[in-house]
Amino acid sequence: MPRLKEIYPTATQLCDVPLLDLSQSVLQVLGSKLQRPQDAECTQNFLSGVRDDYDQNELAALACSEAWSWLYCNGFICHHPSHDAQWMTLTRLGRKHYAQGVSLKSWIADRQLPEDMLHASLRSTALSLFRQELFDTAVFEAFKVLEVSIRQAAGLGDEFLGTKLTARAFDPKGGPLTDKMAEAGERQALMNLMSGAIGSYKNPQSHRHVGLEASEAREMIIMASHLLGIVDSRRPT
Repeated sequence: MPRLKEIYPTATQLCDVPLLDLSQSVLQVLGSKLQRPQDAECTQNFLSGVRDDYDQNELAALACSEAWSWLYCNGFICHHPSHDAQWMTLTRLGRKHYAQGVSLKSWIADRQLPEDMLHASLRSTALSLFRQELFDTAVFEAFKVLEVSIRQAAGLGDEFLGTKLTARAFDPKGGPLTDKMAEAGERQALMNLMSGAIGSYKNPQSHRHVGLEASEAREMIIMASHLLGIVDSRRPT
């Protein structure tokens, strides 16, 4: 059965670990101990063990209490139904993640940007990069996929790039991907939307490091996914 002391030999090392990584380690320790449904661990006993292992270091105990609380609030541990409130056990989610060795970082990324929300062509490119926290590159790849998809669907050559491509493909007066049955203002608006998305979200990523946060990248990738769906609907049958 692993102990935190084996993972983090000193209190300083333990206290310096990011919360998500420490929570992963606490889940690993609990998973090895709580193998059966009837198994439980007392919160105070666990934290007392941390104090004993780290020479009564209160900062180490506090860090582990934070990790314990994170696991509880996110549904990885819960109160054991056969014990008092201090006694906890793994939830179904906790058991699954322990058994499969799924990292909490991957779980967070899946919640931020679920695979089933995205166009299939983005799952092996932009989504993979997003999960690696390469947010600028993920957004660039998403809109590069969109640009390539527009060019292929419209049957245009490689000389059409960026906003020049979208203006030609969705030209409201006869672009190959414009909906000739739609009202003129709507056709113009869709061309503007495609051009604005490529110009605003693909081009800056190709010229410089933008420094996107996860929330910004998620919204942009979802937009690219939505626009890819529109392109698919305009492909000639």
